[in-house]
Amino acid sequence: MKTRYKNVTVDPDRHGKLRARFRKAGRKPVYMKHLPDEKGFKAEYEALLADRPMIVVRPAVPGSVGDLVSRYYAAGDFKGRGTAETQARRKYLIDSFREDFADDLISDFGFEHIEAILLARTEKRWDDTRKRTMGGQVAAVKLRKELRRLFAYAKKLKWIEHNPVEDAATIGKTKLTGFHTWTEQEIAQYKARHPLGTRARLALEIMLWTGQRRGDARLFGPAHVVRGKINFTAAKNQADLWLPIAPDLRRAIDAMDSVGLRSFLVTTAGKTFTKDGFGNKMREWCNEAGLPHCTAHGLRKAIARRMAQSQATQLEIKAVGGWKGDSEVAIYTAAADQEGLADGAISRTINRFSDQK
Repeated sequence: MKTRYKNVTVDPDRHGKLRARFRKAGRKPVYMKHLPDEKGFKAEYEALLADRPMIVVRPAVPGSVGDLVSRYYAAGDFKGRGTAETQARRKYLIDSFREDFADDLISDFGFEHIEAILLARTEKRWDDTRKRTMGGQVAAVKLRKELRRLFAYAKKLKWIEHNPVEDAATIGKTKLTGFHTWTEQEIAQYKARHPLGTRARLALEIMLWTGQRRGDARLFGPAHVVRGKINFTAAKNQADLWLPIAPDLRRAIDAMDSVGLRSFLVTTAGKTFTKDGFGNKMREWCNEAGLPHCTAHGLRKAIARRMAQSQATQLEIKAVGGWKGDSEVAIYTAAADQEGLADGAISRTINRFSDQK
């Protein structure tokens, strides 16, 4: 229902409660904290028209999503899980849920509401603010994971008897394969487009021969070369890693006209890449090579595949990638050549046990 205020409509939500919504071309719709002519509406409306951030100090409705999220962030259930970086990613997902349902009571949510929220999240959309596509099946799966934890905390507080996320149907793929693992053909195609001496090639060799996450790989520099080996601490799990320098990686470093003082790989301005900046640049370099489905993280999976195909043990693979558990390694080595591995395993078994050798 239109109002006398430009860009503002008022309609009942699924509970019959009236809510004001601000819509403007090129911007994400926003649910307002106040209804038209309520105290505080004018300041909020003017801030939205001017497209400037506004902090509205308003007590959360007791028992609401906003109330639960505030309590959750202060509890060990949230603060005790993962690194600061991991918590920031989780907080982003939870905040996106709170933004739409802050005043809704937790006790009013049923499995059907959760399913509707997750279905909406599977729809991909362009975010003009972030200049990227948002949503999709992976986004829905990640949101479900965080909502399950959030509502589990509500159950712990005895606000609800049952977790509606547990009862909700799985949305999208039941099992996501995650980032695509680079094949040898794709690696060769990338190398053909980005020869030695380019930053794009150096980035690939660093990722491929250190097996590290992009957040760590972008920081790899002269200070990490100790006694002819690579030594650094993985940011995610604090694993202290010592790795040999592969010849291909050494050639890629030596082929550069110049490298950074702190990190071998630098921007055109000579600065170390930010984590997101490096990911975006790899996206650009992959697109240039005709590999839009390949990502930086897929190279971490590629070295795990290579090691599995080379018959490395679980302990050896974990030692290179800094993985802690066997289940993590299983995810990364899933793309290994089953036929070749089976040939090797059966061949060794025949040599040892067969009567017809």
